Amino acid sequence: MTKLLPAFIITAIITLSAFTPNALAQSDFNKIEGSDIQNNPVFRDILDKIEFSKKQYLKSQEEKIARDKHQKFIDEQRIAAQESTKQELQRMEKNYEEFTPRNAFAKYVSSLNATNHDIFWDQFDYLQTKISLAKDARDLVLSQGGTYFDAMKKYVEFAKMPKVEMQNIVRELNIKHNLAQSDIQSHFDINGKLPRYENDLETPCYGCDAKISKVKINSEQSVPIKRTSLDSKPTQIDNLRESLSEIQNNFLKSKNVIEQKKMVFEMNKIVKTIQDLK
Repeated sequence: MTKLLPAFIITAIITLSAFTPNALAQSDFNKIEGSDIQNNPVFRDILDKIEFSKKQYLKSQEEKIARDKHQKFIDEQRIAAQESTKQELQRMEKNYEEFTPRNAFAKYVSSLNATNHDIFWDQFDYLQTKISLAKDARDLVLSQGGTYFDAMKKYVEFAKMPKVEMQNIVRELNIKHNLAQSDIQSHFDINGKLPRYENDLETPCYGCDAKISKVKINSEQSVPIKRTSLDSKPTQIDNLRESLSEIQNNFLKSKNVIEQKKMVFEMNKIVKTIQDLK
C-alpha cells in the first residue's frame, strides 16, 4: 500500500502527457482551470484515484501503528510472564530443595551404615545419568517438531532398565566396593541363581579351596566326601555379561554425553541379545 500512491501519480503524469502531447514541448501553454479539471472525466478519475490511494495509505499506516503497538504490548506481557514464572520456579526450588532427587536420596543414605554409602551413590548416579540422557533425547525430539509419542518413545529408549541390566550393575557395584567376590559372583546365572543339584552332597564348594569334606553318619563315624570340582566353560551369555559389565563400568566413569549415549545403545543391544538367548 505504501507504494500505491507514487504508482498512481506516475500513472497520472503518463496519462496527462498522452492527452497533451505538446504540453511539455511548448514554451507557452494554457493554464488548466479548476472548472476544466472538474469537467474533464479523465482528470477527475485520476484525482479521485489519487485521493483514494492517499486514504488507503493513511489507513494502512494507522493499522500498522496499531499492530506494532499491540505487538509491543504482547511482547512486554510475555517478558513479564516469563520473569514471573522464573521467580516462582526459584521460590519453589528453594522451598522444596530438600525434596529434590539428590537431596532426598542423600537423606535416605545418611540413615545407612557409612561403609555402604558409596555403592548406593554409584547406583543413584548410574540411574540419574540415564534419566538425564533420556530427558535430553525427549526434548530434542520435541524441539525438532516431533510428536509427544515419539518423544516419550525416545525417552524410554534411554531411561529403561531391564532386569538383566539392573542385576548386572548391582553385581558389578558389589564387586567394586568389596561387598562380593568376583569368582563367586561368576557362578550365578543371568537370573541371579546358582546351579541346581539333586544331591546336596554333590554341589560345588563355592568360595572354598577344600575339595574333601566329612559327613557325619552317626556320633562315632564320619565319611569323607569328595566335592565336585567346579570347572565350567564360559557360555555366550557369560561373554555378553562381561561385555555389558565393561560398558556399565565405563558408563559410570564417563562425563562425555555423546560417549554415554553411544554406551546406552550398546547396552540396550547386548541386553536384547541376552533376553533372546535366555
